[in-house]
Amino acid sequence: MPQKLLIENLDKAGERFEVQFNPERYTIERAATWEEKGKQATLQYGGKGRKSITLEFFFDTYEAKKDVRVEYVQKLLALMEPTIATSGGKKRPPVLLLTWGGFNFQAVLEKLSQNYTMFAEDGRPVRAVVNATFKQFSTAEEETRGNPPGDPTKTHRVKEGETISLISAQEYGDPSLWRIIADENRLEDPRRLAVGSLLVIPPLL
Repeated sequence: MPQKLLIENLDKAGERFEVQFNPERYTIERAATWEEKGKQATLQYGGKGRKSITLEFFFDTYEAKKDVRVEYVQKLLALMEPTIATSGGKKRPPVLLLTWGGFNFQAVLEKLSQNYTMFAEDGRPVRAVVNATFKQFSTAEEETRGNPPGDPTKTHRVKEGETISLISAQEYGDPSLWRIIADENRLEDPRRLAVGSLLVIPPLL
C-alpha cells in the first residue's frame, strides 16, 4: 500500500493529518532578497529567503455522503490558527512536519485556497481541490547555525523497545549523542518515546 503524505503537529504530540489521496504535483519556491541602496539604486544582495512548498490536495466524500469541509478541509484550516503560546505571551500557529517517503519538510501553513467542485442534493460540498502553501520554519538560532530544520532531513519512526540512546547509536554511531535528537524534537521526557512517533534526526555539524 502506498505511503500517504502525513502532516504532523510538532507542538502537540500525536496530532497528525493524513491526506486522503497523495498529491500528483507540488511546487517548491526559493527566493533571494535584493535591496536598492544609494542614489544609483544599486541592487545589493540581502540573503536567501525561506523555502515554500505548495501542494494540491484532492478530497472526495461523495460515497460517504459527508461534508468534505468537516471531514478534511476544516482540519487543515485549524493548522493555521494561533493556538500555541509563546514566551512573549502571544500565540502562534503550530509548527508542522510534512513527511512523504524520503521527503521531510518542517514548516508552518501559510496559505490555503479551497475549490469545491461537487455538491450533495442539500448543497453540502462533497468534493474539493485544496492548494496549501507551507513556509519553511526555523528559529534565528537555527538560521545562524546554517542548519534550518525546514530543509529535507532524515527521520526515524520509533519502534517497540527502542530508546533514544539506541536510536542515537543507530543514526550517529554513538549513543551518547542522544541529546541532539532530544533537543531537536523538543522531547520533554527522552526516556519515554511513543511507539510510532516520528523523530527528526538532525545532521551533525
